[in-house]
Amino acid sequence: MIESVPLDLAASTEAAVPHRYIRFQGDAWQVVDGGVIGEIRLTIVVDGAELVTLMCSPWKVRELVLGFLYLEGLIQSAEEVELLRVCVEDRLAEVRLRGDRPRIEPAHRILTSGCGGGTSFGTYLERIEPFRVEAALQVPPRHLYAMMRRLYEHASLYRQVRGCHSSVLADERDVLVVAEDIGRHNTLDKIQGACLLNGISPRGKLLLSSGRISSEMLLKSAVMGIPIVCSRTSPTALAVLLAERLNITTVGYIRQDTMNVYSHAWRIRG
Repeated sequence: MIESVPLDLAASTEAAVPHRYIRFQGDAWQVVDGGVIGEIRLTIVVDGAELVTLMCSPWKVRELVLGFLYLEGLIQSAEEVELLRVCVEDRLAEVRLRGDRPRIEPAHRILTSGCGGGTSFGTYLERIEPFRVEAALQVPPRHLYAMMRRLYEHASLYRQVRGCHSSVLADERDVLVVAEDIGRHNTLDKIQGACLLNGISPRGKLLLSSGRISSEMLLKSAVMGIPIVCSRTSPTALAVLLAERLNITTVGYIRQDTMNVYSHAWRIRG
């Protein structure tokens, strides 16, 4: 009889959790001491009020919280946060904002199509025009092929246990920020949070992701000021519609030397 390592995976707070499993090749099998991706239910509390609960990977949680607050329009900079305490063991992130603010009561929560159950409060869905991206960035196709290869080179958690999405923020030279999570939408929050902490502006940069470009991914990119959004897979029809309106170039199915451009192809020189 083959036995798995007895682990309480639900109680783990590691990004990659050691786990013994059986690998089959044809009819032959072998025992592998490998791992699985970690997942937690994280509750964000802002000024004493519970804001949201996210399903996420327990990795770079501080960046996730900061980026989520920024992209939902609750803060404009990291300086607005007086206190951020993350306790992964308790699945809790406590935030205290500076100054006197009205109690945060999101009027319209939207459950999105993101892996892990993405959540958006829709504060900018009704009036997206202010987030139209005006950057005139243009890149040759070979740069996008190269940056997609770089994405997988930087995807250390994915190479270790699989089961997660990877995204990178890049410029015309190289990768600037890397994020990995069970939810592709969470990777954008983490990228934005890392930008806030490290003084990096995402505006005018490239975003490349291993996951599908959903409408939520596209809108988060617009708030970040990103003119070119790329994926290993496809954009949704709503994402393309929003990209056309918001002047964002969407690129899908990037392989070694092929890709599809779905909107504003003028940014791709070739």
